[in-house]
Amino acid sequence: ALAAGDERLAPAAPAPKPAVPAAKEAAKEAKPAVPELDTFLRAFAFAAPSEAVRREEAWRLWDPNGNGYLSLAEVDLGVKMTLQSFLKDAGAGEAVWRRFRPSFIRAFNDAKDAAAAASSLSDDYVTKGEFRLLLSYLGYYATWFEVFAMVDGCSDGTTATDDRRISREEWEEGIEKVVAAGLSWAPYVALRSATSASFDEMDSNGGGYVLLIEFCAWLKAAEVEAATPAGLALAAGGDATR
Repeated sequence: ALAAGDERLAPAAPAPKPAVPAAKEAAKEAKPAVPELDTFLRAFAFAAPSEAVRREEAWRLWDPNGNGYLSLAEVDLGVKMTLQSFLKDAGAGEAVWRRFRPSFIRAFNDAKDAAAAASSLSDDYVTKGEFRLLLSYLGYYATWFEVFAMVDGCSDGTTATDDRRISREEWEEGIEKVVAAGLSWAPYVALRSATSASFDEMDSNGGGYVLLIEFCAWLKAAEVEAATPAGLALAAGGDATR
């Protein structure tokens, strides 16, 4: 930071910088996570390596026909049942499931290509060997979706003003919130360093809007490049642009 009276040293046209000062203040006020996201992440804490027994139980529940493969529909139902069981309330569990449902396909598509194909079906379904990664990815993508929804429509969560895409204006208005999230409840590399220029990095087709799939690909690329724990896990998965 410049000392008082040193404004003359400031460059005339600075490069875009993260909205860090204001974001740090916002991060101090931020809760660990929005309640629904906190519930979701706690419900899937059995992605931890030490929770092998719990995962074995969940696998049998999620793969009721015992064929060794999970379809997207089975994953969707498995997530719903897990949340309802965790909350011991069918209605509350369904509400959390519905909130994050748009993110499940992103986690599924990433996980189903993680292991080497053992059969012609392996790349179309999640196998038992990919299950722990799937559970981890569900947490990553749910968190990313929560940030996306916060910017989309300039409001927390999914509301009537959301159209499942982020305009440049929405991004500019939401940058401080994005960085604040990155410094607190959504600790991912790209969020912590987000700038106005990040919009063009995400808008890969130049369409003027950022879709959830583009937002997730941007976040994943930064984690993989930085070799964070999440990045190392995500590097095993498939192409986040699908």
